[in-house]
Amino acid sequence: MKRNLIGILPLVVMSLMLNATGAYAQSVVKADVPFAFRVGSAQLPAGTYKISATSDNAIAIGNGRTTALSSVRRESPRNTGSKLVFHHLGSQYFLAEIWRGADSTGMVIGRSKMEKQLEKELQLASGRSKVGEDVLIALR
Repeated sequence: MKRNLIGILPLVVMSLMLNATGAYAQSVVKADVPFAFRVGSAQLPAGTYKISATSDNAIAIGNGRTTALSSVRRESPRNTGSKLVFHHLGSQYFLAEIWRGADSTGMVIGRSKMEKQLEKELQLASGRSKVGEDVLIALR
């Protein structure tokens, strides 16, 4: 009995690992972004991007030439469509959220030091507490 358990246990563990990896691989989405933007400290040019979950709390976003990695915070499903949300501050765009539809959890990217600094500068220059706007791009 012990011999059978020892032989089966590694197969079960390997099967679970393959299933978990497959779930991340299936979460690839595409978007056409018409402007240059930042993901964390990485600057990405306008273009078509593939976004994939590399783990439960990280994503990779790339266009075949350039790839950026970022940590994310999962959000519970909301009644929202499939989209990317960018923060637009001055002439800069920052990827902020990824939503794959009403039944999927959202992924929120933390604000970078550069985004926080730019927001402070714009607030001081304008005298307003709310600066910038959100820009939405549909996923395909």
